[in-house]
Amino acid sequence: MAAEGYDPTVEVEEVITRVLPGDNGAGPLWCYGSPCIVRDGRHVYVSISETDPALDRLCNTRWTVWKRDENAWSMICYGDHYDEREPCPLAHLPGNRLLISVNPLADRTSMTRGGACIPHIMAISPTGDRISPLRMPDWDQVSEAFTEHSYRGLGVDYDNKALLLFNIDAHRGYAWSLLEEEDLWAHEGFFSFPIRACYPQIGLKNGAAHVMAIGDIIETNPAWRRFKKEKTGHDWDYDFRRLFYTWTPDIRKVPFLPSIEIASFEETAGYIKNGDLLIDDEDNVHLLFTTKNIWRDFMRDAFFSDRPIISTVEYRVLKDGKQIRSHTLTSHVKDKNNTDESSPFYTAVGFHADTTNRVYVVFTGGGDVYVMQVSPWIGDTPSKIPLKNPISNFMMPTPRNGSTMIDTIDMYGIGPKSEDMHYVRVRLGS
Repeated sequence: MAAEGYDPTVEVEEVITRVLPGDNGAGPLWCYGSPCIVRDGRHVYVSISETDPALDRLCNTRWTVWKRDENAWSMICYGDHYDEREPCPLAHLPGNRLLISVNPLADRTSMTRGGACIPHIMAISPTGDRISPLRMPDWDQVSEAFTEHSYRGLGVDYDNKALLLFNIDAHRGYAWSLLEEEDLWAHEGFFSFPIRACYPQIGLKNGAAHVMAIGDIIETNPAWRRFKKEKTGHDWDYDFRRLFYTWTPDIRKVPFLPSIEIASFEETAGYIKNGDLLIDDEDNVHLLFTTKNIWRDFMRDAFFSDRPIISTVEYRVLKDGKQIRSHTLTSHVKDKNNTDESSPFYTAVGFHADTTNRVYVVFTGGGDVYVMQVSPWIGDTPSKIPLKNPISNFMMPTPRNGSTMIDTIDMYGIGPKSEDMHYVRVRLGS
């Protein structure tokens, strides 16, 4: 039964700006584990990549930061150089501290496709007139130079003024550094998942750190790899079908514990996308992800012809590293008679926590956007948000990046035209 008084109302639906494709392998929402949107009280900020099409290298974009006042968006600041490949996540800490995670090219004169990069954090004033780099993070056990493929993530503990920054070190694992106080990188370390895992969602609260990431490796099944090359023409084929979670009760004192495999579709060449992570007031860790039991239709036809393709939105709750709740929130079945190639049916998911500590899930499906309550659990059913223009992918402000949580839902994402970056604000009603 749907929650009483459920009536999603779209208050704002607008295009912020238009972007040129970077053609560098990193789209506008490539860093989806760490959002590029943050809410600070009544203001919303977004970080948007701007491309220099004349540069023939991977690091051919610069970050720009946009601010929405009551009725309009304006660009308040931007990077000095086109020296980034990936979008740059935002964070918010007390004292009106707007922070941006950057990873600029070390040698801007280089015109090679790749290159060493320098991951760090910059502070931006709410008006954009002051931009200053924080002291460089301390990194532990890094054997190779960081590159434009940072797969970086960040998590914020707003109440304790702390920020945890991740950066991948080739295929070995993640280096991390913990910011405490205003400019003190107090702790650092290194850890690895069982395989290379990317796009991390990071939660940080009272020293406890939680990480969810998706396996991101080249196809390991030789027969499947050969067949996919015949279909796609690519020598490489990265797969995302093992989902991992790790945590530490106190990152300042205790190493990350051995990883837990939350879900896997290794046996059926499936697909998983890690969606969101939220820590509630009782220190329960809420996880959200989407699945597709067989990723590509041509793989189903060749290797699993007797099976339908099933897409789902999955919700888990963990406590002290143990699962205490599991729900499939919605699902879609595609039978074997439908051979059209398609992307994952559910393309984006996220948590929204309101001022009454209710937790909602927002997700896309079949070109529409839906919302439903998951905590307290009431057996809710999805309600469609009546958007004029569908959003295929999105990010939302989150406590994980220090955003102020209010009773309206903010969404930043891609509209019907892939070059248009949209902003949506939705009120759920009483």
